[in-house]
Amino acid sequence: MSNKGSFHTESNYQGGNAGGQRPAVLMLGGFGRSGSTLLERCLAECPGVVGLGEVLHLWERGLRDDELCGCSLPFSACTFWTEVGQEAYSGWQRIDPSLAVADRSSVVRNRFIPELVTGLSGRTRKKQRQRLLYRLDALYRAAAKVGDAKLLVDSSKHPAYAYLLRRSSVKLKCVLVVRDPRGVAFSWAKIVRRPEAGSSDAFMPRYSTAAAVANWSAYGVLFHALTLLKVPVKTVHYEDFMEHPRQVVDEILSFACVDTTDTSHIQDDAVTLSEHHTVAGNPMRFRTGRLDIRADAAWHEQMPSRDRRIAGLISLPLRLAYRLQRRRGSA
Repeated sequence: MSNKGSFHTESNYQGGNAGGQRPAVLMLGGFGRSGSTLLERCLAECPGVVGLGEVLHLWERGLRDDELCGCSLPFSACTFWTEVGQEAYSGWQRIDPSLAVADRSSVVRNRFIPELVTGLSGRTRKKQRQRLLYRLDALYRAAAKVGDAKLLVDSSKHPAYAYLLRRSSVKLKCVLVVRDPRGVAFSWAKIVRRPEAGSSDAFMPRYSTAAAVANWSAYGVLFHALTLLKVPVKTVHYEDFMEHPRQVVDEILSFACVDTTDTSHIQDDAVTLSEHHTVAGNPMRFRTGRLDIRADAAWHEQMPSRDRRIAGLISLPLRLAYRLQRRRGSA
């Protein structure tokens, strides 16, 4: 996308609540490959709910690189995102992609979570955070208006991003999606293409077993810690979602205070999906029609025993905590 000059208020934004009604944002968190994309799409089929994909990556994948929206059109050609840009900034051309990407890259890092909690940081990063918050406040308000949404679902997953949104002018709730870490590690070892990039040699990142499980553990702890800051967090287990998808979606809608009973698109073993305007995420965001819902249990037989032992050892404390939680039936 071309850039004709930054929107003048970016450099003057001071944070805090913007004018107008605060949009409700449900952020899906957790370390990927845990069913969050499918969960977002199940939610986004409900009346009054709009799925946005991973807004965290909008600035580079949408605005700068013009990758494909979930509707299969380039970001610049998607009518939904065009309307959002017009409503939020009087057009995307008034946002500098390089500046937006640099601000997000500098601010949204787990090692800077103490700064995001306290607001105390150096002058440069404080200005970057203020600019990023300005853009996000305007974007979520515009998306809620354009989509006529009671609830926006953002599947950005990253803990630091949740801590940033806590300082924004949205009504934030989080759903932590957790899966057996051995399954997560096995999935992250796979080679997966990124069709939205429009290149045959574009792939999603891969992680070693140790790195994947370490991230899975860190993401879980950091999202649970949000409750200490009075951010509502609900834990959803991948295995429960696969077994009882409609029940889990109903519970999440209740948690998000969305008054809707129409989850007829979800059956016991499948979901019927329409086109969604998700800006980034797992390649399955392009799927439409009937999609089977079944747990990916390939890791049980295909994961090397050494990797399984490493994953099990690193994740043991949290796995035990989650096992106890599920037995008690706690959210």
